[in-house]
Amino acid sequence: MNRLRTAVRWAAALVVGVTLVGAGCEAPGGGDDAGNGNERARGAPVLAFVRPVAGEIVLADATGRTWRGARLKAKADDVRWSPDGSALAWIDEEGYNPDGRRIHRLDVATGRVRSTPCPCHGVGFLGDEAATLSADGDGLLFFAADGKVRRAQLSVPQTDYARIAAGGRDAVTIANSLPEEKAGRGQFEMVAADRSGTVRPFLPAGAPTSFAEGQQSPDGRRIVWASSDTGGACWHVGNVRLAAYGVKGRQEPDRPKDAAMTGALLEDRVLVSGLAWAGRGLTVSFGPQTGCQAVPPGRFVSYYLRDGRWHYIGSGMLAVGYGRQGRAARLLVPERPEPQKQDEYAFPLLGDLVFTDRHGERHTLGSRVSAFVFTPAEAAAAAAPAAAAQPERARVAKTGDRGEPVPAHLRALAQRIRDAAEDDDAARLRALCDPCDDETRAALRTSKGRSELVRLLSSHPGRTENGIVFPGLAAHRCVDEPARDITCTAAQLHDIALLGIPVADSGTYDSDTYSGDVYEPELEQRLHLKTGSGGKALWVGRYAP
Repeated sequence: MNRLRTAVRWAAALVVGVTLVGAGCEAPGGGDDAGNGNERARGAPVLAFVRPVAGEIVLADATGRTWRGARLKAKADDVRWSPDGSALAWIDEEGYNPDGRRIHRLDVATGRVRSTPCPCHGVGFLGDEAATLSADGDGLLFFAADGKVRRAQLSVPQTDYARIAAGGRDAVTIANSLPEEKAGRGQFEMVAADRSGTVRPFLPAGAPTSFAEGQQSPDGRRIVWASSDTGGACWHVGNVRLAAYGVKGRQEPDRPKDAAMTGALLEDRVLVSGLAWAGRGLTVSFGPQTGCQAVPPGRFVSYYLRDGRWHYIGSGMLAVGYGRQGRAARLLVPERPEPQKQDEYAFPLLGDLVFTDRHGERHTLGSRVSAFVFTPAEAAAAAAPAAAAQPERARVAKTGDRGEPVPAHLRALAQRIRDAAEDDDAARLRALCDPCDDETRAALRTSKGRSELVRLLSSHPGRTENGIVFPGLAAHRCVDEPARDITCTAAQLHDIALLGIPVADSGTYDSDTYSGDVYEPELEQRLHLKTGSGGKALWVGRYAP
């Protein structure tokens, strides 16, 4: 599913009996349509998406027509397509269903949902059967289309906190927790289990990995999972890991290190917010930790990964996926996230789902969407997406770091300074800096000082009493923490990454007020322009409030 948990959350295990009592209940999936184009005949679905606040899973066909597939009584976890796209399976997230956890299977053709009480962990398809792991870790449970349930005893019992990580053609993957004293906090081993319950390790056996959520490839031969190494509640570092059934070793590509990733300021804390197979590769979206960090759209960056190489494909998306004939789906990061009501679940960041059809036309399929997934056939037929241009700033910003317009005469002077610095024109810079302080003039005599000047003027300015200062953070600091009076904007995060501004010493601010990282630049990282007599723009050197 194209939404990954911001932290690995395992609940206390429940014990399941050797057999399940009954096959559960069977009910229509939703009846009335949810979406657009009700007058047209619907086609076969190509993707499904989840609207947790509305309490529904919605299906969409290749034209963008949508209809409700199922109503939700609890938060849906691990929503999976069957290999042929004829069924969806999901499980209630633990702790969200007052009636106890259930596993659900939707028959797309009939719209019928079979719901079965199941104290179990994770779900994935093994062939046409939905599979899950019993809460005691001793057996696999299989749910067929006809409602029959069977159990396969595992040859190697798993821990109480193990779960199905992904399905497969001939086996399913289990993420089995490792003892903390041996492997460290939140570490798992990945093993495979076939229909008979025979367990085999992904070699090397017992190799630790963190785990948040997994996906099987459309052909069922490979899996990918998001790692999430943890250093505490608000300190997670995520990446992707790949492995193939029956093949020794696994791939552990390093995260991208391009301008887009650098500008998103995700080096120390980063999560995988979206993960999907697309043709022979993967789409991966990285972002900050919702609830702990500022979440402007520009901080979410998406890539296509194939053969160990990353290609940047855009920013501002929680997740992105591709289908056949150029179809694409993008879950957009909201400009201003809606505040959650107290009686709502602890939802992840929600956004609009925008769908592109084969003709290149875009349709908004739904709002407040948490996740989506293309059918395996759609994902398998996807072509590699075109690489996007890296974000760059060629001219001085027109707006400040908090969105305020920059006075035209001051911006014009800043652009003249930047142009001279880019041309390495020391004489012109000296003339422009005639009113500057001695330290600034000395820095202009060196090639390094002129290069730093270009970088400084690529940041966003901030307003002062009678001028502007680069970066704006010199006039007003910010904190990388959501819902605060000085929460960092996208522009400020860009400037922090661009200039390498370190976290401020806690002795310079009230650490009881802000729990996130506070940023403000050192004196040498400040450039001050002001309006002089007669309205003339002047470069006066460093800014010292």
